[in-house]
Amino acid sequence: MRVNSGLQVFILVAGVAQTTACGDASGPKSGPPAQVVVLAGSSQPTPEVGTKLPLPLTIRVTDAQGQNVSGTNVLWNTASGSLSAATSLTNADGVASIEWTLGPFAGTQLATATVTGLPPVTFTEVAVAGPLAQIILTRDTVQLLGVGDAFQMNARPADRFGNRVPGGSTVESSDTSIVTAQNFGSGAFLVARAAGATVLIRASSGSIVKTGTVIVLPPPCQSGSSIFNLAVGGIATLAGTAASEFCVQGTPAGAEFTAIPFYSDQNVPLLRLSISTGSTTIGASPSQLSAPLFQLFRAVPSPRLEPDETFETDLRARSSQELTPMMTAARLIRRQNGGRFNMSVQIPQIGDLLQLNTNATSSCTNPRMRTGRVAAITTRAIVVTDTANPANGFTDTDLQSFGVAFDTLVYPVDTQNFGEPTDIDANQRAILFFTRAVNELTPPNQNSYVGGFFFSRDLFPRAPAGGIDGCAASNVAEMFYLLVPDPDGVVNQNVRTTDFVRTVTAGILAHEFQHLINASRRLYLTGSSEFEDGFLDEGLAHMAEELAFYRASGLAPMQNVSGATIQSSQRISDAFDTFGAANIRRYREFLINPLTNSPFADNSNITTRGAIWSFLRYAADRRGGSEGTVWFQLANPPPGSHGVQNLTRVLGPELASLVRDWGVANYADDFITAVASAATHPSWDFRSTIAFLNQGSFPLATQQMDSVSITSVNIGDRSSAYLRFGVKPGAVGGGRIISRGAAVPSGFSLSILRTK
Repeated sequence: MRVNSGLQVFILVAGVAQTTACGDASGPKSGPPAQVVVLAGSSQPTPEVGTKLPLPLTIRVTDAQGQNVSGTNVLWNTASGSLSAATSLTNADGVASIEWTLGPFAGTQLATATVTGLPPVTFTEVAVAGPLAQIILTRDTVQLLGVGDAFQMNARPADRFGNRVPGGSTVESSDTSIVTAQNFGSGAFLVARAAGATVLIRASSGSIVKTGTVIVLPPPCQSGSSIFNLAVGGIATLAGTAASEFCVQGTPAGAEFTAIPFYSDQNVPLLRLSISTGSTTIGASPSQLSAPLFQLFRAVPSPRLEPDETFETDLRARSSQELTPMMTAARLIRRQNGGRFNMSVQIPQIGDLLQLNTNATSSCTNPRMRTGRVAAITTRAIVVTDTANPANGFTDTDLQSFGVAFDTLVYPVDTQNFGEPTDIDANQRAILFFTRAVNELTPPNQNSYVGGFFFSRDLFPRAPAGGIDGCAASNVAEMFYLLVPDPDGVVNQNVRTTDFVRTVTAGILAHEFQHLINASRRLYLTGSSEFEDGFLDEGLAHMAEELAFYRASGLAPMQNVSGATIQSSQRISDAFDTFGAANIRRYREFLINPLTNSPFADNSNITTRGAIWSFLRYAADRRGGSEGTVWFQLANPPPGSHGVQNLTRVLGPELASLVRDWGVANYADDFITAVASAATHPSWDFRSTIAFLNQGSFPLATQQMDSVSITSVNIGDRSSAYLRFGVKPGAVGGGRIISRGAAVPSGFSLSILRTK
């Protein structure tokens, strides 16, 4: 005879009850709960989503001797569906049960039963979709841009909760002279055959029917459309749904324009745009590479070593991950020690030997100690050289000069703009450690280099205090690690000449000292619970390089520094090579692909670095007044403020509009005459400075807008595209824009710049 599973559970429970009833009432008492086992209810056959399981979830609780434990409280929990109760008590047989109504999603669903002090037991059900109840369309309303435009419409058969059910669907158009439907199984390709009309589509599967609407838009710039009449350099800006159509007036001689779509929505990383001009436009002149208006005196450069930006990106990420959880404890230890971590700290003397950890791959463990000799002491620097450095490197006089440069240039520039650093080692100086350990970070025979770094772990206390863990590998000092000359390539066969290292070191100091100020002030002065986001941390450090350039060159912001300016004196040229050229090169890398890169990307890649530096400069110039206030506010935010939130706090709530205008300036500045000040970079003539470094070309990526077919372009969050088009003499031209078969979202805007 076949017994169903529900009856089996009943017999089992009843049998246990009978055995207990017939037993000796004076027998041994059960001990505390020691084990929970599943009796029934798990893995029931093909349960349907949203239904109550036929069998209850049932467990038994026993003691260490296997005796049933009654009166035990059982906690029941599930993230899928609902349970008939959150708790229940075991009966005399140690059994407890509950009913479970499954959640709405097909697939694995879990529920647990827990007895305090014991691990939970888990019930697993694989829920299946219910019967066909609806058809779900990709969009209930689809927009097409005109004849030939197409959209892939999915028509998915589903149960009442939206879970896919087996089977296909058929899509039909109410008027095939306007839109045809080419079915492919569970949907159809909708193709426009006529413009300026609307049709219904009907999707069916069995007895279930779903209808939708397809709107085939008319060509742009019809009667009633808003038309902009722009002079050369004029800009029209549209936002949201208003940016779905743009129309501009051509002059009797014709006109050329650049459409600059911009998108800002951190929750949707990529916007796909389709643009149709309806044959109202013509092609624009070939893209101009902006040859410099000055003579290039610099010879074609030999292959140049590139800084290894990846190393610093990884270092900052490691610091954030490993050290952020320790920030509160570090502040507490410092308060316990009256502001110092070591009350016996003394300023070293020239010739003293110091033991310093140079491990750049671990924050608080596995120290790699190097011996350093104090070679020079200046007002703000203790210059230390690794005793194992390659021969024929810097002399003590050279090292002294770096200390002087730090005192007279780097320290005043960075502190005046970002604030004073901490002094955890109570010596009023930073340690500049020139060590081959930095050279060793570059693998053999590479065309890249690591110029140096600051590691925020050195700001943390080494020893624990009051039960609070320290960072055992910390050097407990404000310090930097710096590249050393290696003229014979002793370290990994990578030659580093003395002149090369001398040129890059000053810029590294300005950059890394800003990182030190950022980290130390957040850690001990502003009370932040996290370090600055990577993109902004790097942007401020690159700004420190630019500020050092101005001090070293005798120039100032708002002077539109050009390639000709750089060549106008040896002082300016040297300052540019030391502090300015690297920023321009990073910005150039961004310009090569502005479609998917932005100033605020969640990374510290070279493109993001170039973009955020340029944007910070633009924002400070546009704001006006004392820019030092901007830098200080960004470097000293209140607790909880970082990244985009920090920028918004300082630059204002219209941050997206500011980035949009910066994107326009990237194209228009020093290229299109008579543009508004918001479309300029007052401090830099980027076209000529990049041409100066790049031997005559400006790399901003632009493309022609198709005058006949549909132009497709994808732009990322806070990114822009540059689409050039022309309008016939005396005519009106423009376009319509949609995104994936729908109107453009609210975070979209469009700037139309007349260029000719």
